[in-house]
Amino acid sequence: MYFVAILILILVAIVLVILILAFALFSVGLFFELPYVATKTIIKLAGIKKGETVIDLGSGDGRLLFAAAKLGATAVGYELNPLLVIITTLRARIMGLSKNVIVKKRSLWEADLKTADAVFVYGRKHTMKRFEDFVYKNCKKGTRITVNSDKTVAFPSKKALKSENGIFLYRV
Repeated sequence: MYFVAILILILVAIVLVILILAFALFSVGLFFELPYVATKTIIKLAGIKKGETVIDLGSGDGRLLFAAAKLGATAVGYELNPLLVIITTLRARIMGLSKNVIVKKRSLWEADLKTADAVFVYGRKHTMKRFEDFVYKNCKKGTRITVNSDKTVAFPSKKALKSENGIFLYRV
């Protein structure tokens, strides 16, 4: 009986150490795919204003959510990775942004985009048409869509209003 209890305590300790290390690594920006320049460009192109609602489809570590919240927006992220959801939630609390940052552990395809004034999308070539259809079908007219893509034109059948550093701005 004591052996099982000790084993459980050791496993809990290991999990806690992993979570603390992961949080520390994410906090100092070691494993982010999205460079700082891209974050800055996305926020600039989106033209976020105080009181707006921003949705990040695949919010990852939350850096776009934090940037939007610092401008006074309500920032909602959709992320499947539970560790990233926890890390983003903790960082929002530590940064004093928890009232403006909401992270949902859900597929981005389940996102409610009707309230969004701006939507952030990061996609690959093979998913862009699906993203385009999803966003244009579910967003209200006037919503700004900022797309970070691995190709020269993000949405295949739409013309971007602006582009900078491989990031494209569209409006529904």
